[in-house]
Amino acid sequence: MSKWGKFCLLYLGGVIISLSQLKVPPVMNELSATLHVSIADLSWLMSVFTISGIFIALPGGMIVTKIGAKKLLLGITGCLFFGNLIGAFVNHFYLLLVTRVIEGISFSTIVMTGVVLISYWFQDSSKSGTAIGIFTTFSALGSLIAMNIFAPMARMFGTASLWYFMAALSLVIFILFALFTDGPVSQKEEHRSGKAFLSAVKNKQIWLLALMQGTMAFVLFTFISIYPFLFTNFYGLSQNVANFYASLFGLFGIPFGILAGYLIDKTGRPGLVILSAFLLMAASCLAAAYLTQATYVIQIFALSVAASLASSAVTIMVPRVVKQSELIGYSMSIVNLFYYLGIVIGAPLITKLVEVASWKISLFVLTSVVLIGVFAAFIFLLQTRSRVVLNFNQEEEL
Repeated sequence: MSKWGKFCLLYLGGVIISLSQLKVPPVMNELSATLHVSIADLSWLMSVFTISGIFIALPGGMIVTKIGAKKLLLGITGCLFFGNLIGAFVNHFYLLLVTRVIEGISFSTIVMTGVVLISYWFQDSSKSGTAIGIFTTFSALGSLIAMNIFAPMARMFGTASLWYFMAALSLVIFILFALFTDGPVSQKEEHRSGKAFLSAVKNKQIWLLALMQGTMAFVLFTFISIYPFLFTNFYGLSQNVANFYASLFGLFGIPFGILAGYLIDKTGRPGLVILSAFLLMAASCLAAAYLTQATYVIQIFALSVAASLASSAVTIMVPRVVKQSELIGYSMSIVNLFYYLGIVIGAPLITKLVEVASWKISLFVLTSVVLIGVFAAFIFLLQTRSRVVLNFNQEEEL
């Protein structure tokens, strides 16, 4: 199979993982009634999906190096299948949380694994940045699909049908991955793995990218979780209309995630692209507290563009600031740690603030978090004034 064919399978797998993660927000009211828990408690079904990522993120680079990217891809897809299959039979909130952790193992390494595989498949091509940019949009496409199909599916067949459906999709993509993908060979040298991780840790730009990615994830996945609730509870829209608006969040972001690679290559100013995205994100978060019927779509569009550009640009830059290709997995593991921390903390914190304070205070806090990303992006801009290119061979050896 061609590299673009394998890439399409990888992208499909990412969308399926995203669908599994996002099957909760469209049916929160139904799940709240079925499981007899509050909406704030249900937000943990979203955050706990990524909690395994916090523990797997740092050793993730070593895992992908030792067992190989393809084996890891098959392993995480298998976890997605079993988590969904078990979850379909569970009707207790805390047991469902456990199955979501099992599902979430897939999400904990898919970005890192995807970047390693794309860098391998496109190692002799100038299209790796474009491919990574496209790949980072899988979550946006998953959001678009999830917000439109899961609520009707739950009404017709019950909430358990969402778990059965995702188990079936997971099994299909597992088989396709096994048949048609390949990856770099595994490496067994313990001392080299340790030196590679230390080299990644010493890269200050990786820590800036990690801080930005964590901030972006905090905002992105909080809004993915709360958009339907925001529109129904704060702005008084119907559930169907709220889900429709929430689905636009994913739709708008897709082309701009793809555009990120082009903008970086065309301008040679990745720091400027990222800083612009974070400034737009801050303005969009603040605007969410003051929407009218005429500005719903404008705010969704602006935030979607900002989050998609920021996420894609940061991910694209990871392979470009490392010293050697072997460091990609280790560097992504650092970035992923902040990414998953942002996801796990964001939605529960903001929904709890909504309960104990108000929507406006919660959105002000969200805006304040974005300012951390703005600061990191500004520092990164100062450090990347000259053009950054992907060249592993001109740097020192480990």
